[in-house]
Amino acid sequence: MIFPKDITKQSAKKYLEIRNKDFIAMFVSGSNLHPNPKLYKYYWWIYAIDSKEDNAEKVFYQDKYRLTTKEFMDEYERLNKEKISFAYVNVKYHRLGASFNYDKLKQLNPDIEFAPKFDDDNDEISKDGHK
Repeated sequence: MIFPKDITKQSAKKYLEIRNKDFIAMFVSGSNLHPNPKLYKYYWWIYAIDSKEDNAEKVFYQDKYRLTTKEFMDEYERLNKEKISFAYVNVKYHRLGASFNYDKLKQLNPDIEFAPKFDDDNDEISKDGHK
């Protein structure tokens, strides 16, 4: 397992050098996108090799750097196109208004947070229909 504090510009450069590569995109933690965007909402964080922060720990899960799925996909495409190496994570939230047993989810995890119902979510829609 790799820890966000260990993902630094220096470690990324060393990783690339050892493998004789000039670019890497690394998924560190999270969930694959569910095909039905009305069930879950995802938030994303990207730590790029050109970040102003020293390591991914200062970026991952910080509100300041949180991206919607559309914002993430746009940035993901840009970084890939420009061959800027990066690592990323996401978090999945159950949406309100879906067919989940919310009482049971709350009982199992009292600190759980829910995302707004899809139709009430004001975020832009990504190419694949996620907000």
